[in-house]
Formats: sequence, structure tokens, C-alpha cells
Amino acid sequence: MQPVIFSMENDQCVWGRAGVIKPTKCVNAFDCLGCSLDQRVLSNFEEQRKASGQSDRRPPRMLLMMRKGKCRHMLSGRISYGSCSYAYDCVRCPFDQMIEDTSYLPNLRRPEVERASGFDVARNYYYHHGHSWARVEYGGRVRVGLDDFALRLLGPQDEIQIPGLGSTVGQSRPAAVLKRSGKEAASLCPMDGQVVATNHNILDRATTANDAPYAEGWLMVIQPKSLRNNLKNLFFDTEGMAWIDDEASRLGGLLSGTTGYPTMPTGGEALKDIYGTVPDIGWDQLVREFMQ
Repeated sequence: MQPVIFSMENDQCVWGRAGVIKPTKCVNAFDCLGCSLDQRVLSNFEEQRKASGQSDRRPPRMLLMMRKGKCRHMLSGRISYGSCSYAYDCVRCPFDQMIEDTSYLPNLRRPEVERASGFDVARNYYYHHGHSWARVEYGGRVRVGLDDFALRLLGPQDEIQIPGLGSTVGQSRPAAVLKRSGKEAASLCPMDGQVVATNHNILDRATTANDAPYAEGWLMVIQPKSLRNNLKNLFFDTEGMAWIDDEASRLGGLLSGTTGYPTMPTGGEALKDIYGTVPDIGWDQLVREFMQ
């Protein structure tokens, strides 16, 4: 299971693109310096060099890729063109550091959104059963937010609390906390890891999440601890669409059985504030049924 990286058209390992190994799909979201395959390639090359008695002490990465001379970010497809000036010692390269730093910023490209039973679902996003989403980005980091279903379900919030920088978060464990009129709901995190960036716009204006749940309304960026293992527990693509359909059906049954109020009175788009429109359904019941 290879992670699908948001807004990246190329999914080929840079070693394959450089002709060092056979064409292989990237298995670590282009987090090359933290990739086990990258380490194996370098280790194997180092062993072969020692066995042959070669005395060239240049970095293995340089010797393997120097015939191409292309920056690894060009080989990955992150930039259109770039040549290496640091002998493929990426840790010392200021351009590499700039690319790493910009990875914390939100991607300006908006996701493609489809509608399932009146709720918006972003394509190429992963979804947790607690209605948080995870978007895998270049360098292996994961941007996290709340899906349209959760934000319509509980409506506009007075405040959304986000774990601070450096906090450790766990998959299916409470992370962000939604607050409205003295009531609270904990959102379950879709990923194990450490928080490396937070969205200050959410802290200043919580309803930013409602306005653009899959874009400007993101909550935090996580450096994952076990990316591929965590992704196995999430819904993706058509699975996510089918799951939202099922959740909407459950919600419709709950509303009609308790209050007799339809979820989609107009027949197309779900209510913007389900709890605010039908408070008799109960905040605690909605949280218990759909957020936990």
C-alpha cells in the first residue's frame, strides 16, 4: 500500500528516476532521508564499494546520482528543474531546507470535491471513522482537519482547540476539541506522530473550518510515526464516499426517529448546522454516535 500524495502527479522513487534501481513506486511520500529503501540503496552501494577496494570517499548518494546531476526534488517532481550543488549531501543543502520549510505551509491547490448524500468529500484525502481527515503531502508530512460531515453535524464553533507544537498525538485518540455554547466534543486524530505546525487562523476564527474544511480550515500538520500502518486504518477514495453515504443514512434515521426532521430539506445539500437546527437531537448523542 503506497501513500497517495496530494497534488503530486509523479509517484516514482527518485532512485528509480535516476536509473540506480529499477522503476519503483515511492513508499514513503518522498521523505527520502527517512526512508528505509533509501538507506538500503546507500548501504548496498557502500558495501559494494568497500568490497571492490574503491578509495573514492565522496558521499554514496553523490556517486550514485552524479551521472544525472539532478536535484532529488527534480527527480521526485517537486520542482521542474534543478541541479545538485551539494554533492547530494541533502542535509547540508539550503535549498533542500527551503523545500522542507515550505512543506509546512498549506498547498494553494484546492482539492477536487464530490458530494455524497449532501456532504462534501475531498478526493485523494484519507478519512478516519471519527470524521477527521488526513492529507499526505510531500516529504511524508500529513495535514489534518475535520470533514464536512462533522462540521455540518455540530455547526459553527465558538472555539477549536488544537494540540500545541511538539505535542504527541495518536491515531483514534482525542486531539482537537470543538467548543460551542459550553458544550465540547473531542475529535479523534487520524495519525500517530508529532505536531509540527498548527493553523493560527482556526485559533483566531474557528468558523474558518466550516467555511473551507478541506483547504483553509485545516487544523495541524503531523510528522507521522507509522504512516503506512496508519493509512491502512483509514477510508480512501471510493471507500470514503461509500462510508459518508452510510453515515448520512444513519444520521437520517436518527433524525427522523427522534425529531422527524429531514437532514436535507432541499433535496441536495445537507443542513449547514444540523445540531443548531435540530437541538432536540442532543449534542451528546451526536458526538457519541459519530465522533467517537
